[in-house]
Amino acid sequence: MIRRINDIVAKHIQGNLITYFFVILFFMTGISSGAFMSKALTDFQNKELIVYLKNFFSIVDSKAINNLAILKQSLLNNFQTGIIIWILGVTVIGIPLILLIIGLRGFIIGFTVGFFVKQMGFKGVIFSLVSILPQNILIVPCTVFIGVLGISFSLMLIKNKTRKNTRYSIVNQFFLYSTIIAMIHIIIVVGCLIEAYISPFFIKYISTYM
Repeated sequence: MIRRINDIVAKHIQGNLITYFFVILFFMTGISSGAFMSKALTDFQNKELIVYLKNFFSIVDSKAINNLAILKQSLLNNFQTGIIIWILGVTVIGIPLILLIIGLRGFIIGFTVGFFVKQMGFKGVIFSLVSILPQNILIVPCTVFIGVLGISFSLMLIKNKTRKNTRYSIVNQFFLYSTIIAMIHIIIVVGCLIEAYISPFFIKYISTYM
């Protein structure tokens, strides 16, 4: 069973190498842009974010973390992204918007990590590893995968638009497309659980040293 899944995934990647290249390129460009933007902040913006960061550490250190609230927010954010990409995938104009969303996700990560490292140096690296990396080990690949599926489905619609008698095939492909994305969201849920219940534990522990 696992071998069969591996074969399916390998064939999918091989058949969509160019799409994966562009999606990952946009994601990495977003990370680079976010990291650069964190260094381009004005002194006022830096001071505002530093104050916010200090308040965050003091709150984390003194109060119990509301894991359920974090889980709800994480599920909302990631499900919104997945659903928007799914919707854009069934349009013929969704490809650039999907790439933009992927780039924006990269930008947020790059800006956050860049700011932590800029303000806290090596401590910022450690904090990024415990607060951002654990959940994104699952969430980022899933988001990239969903982005590739959305673009692939959109390209399929464009190709079939000039063909006749493809309605039945498109309906089948749509159900397959939707089912796979729904299954990927199960993995995203695991990432959200990590963000809500595991990362906060490390953040609370490490905040005492910040």
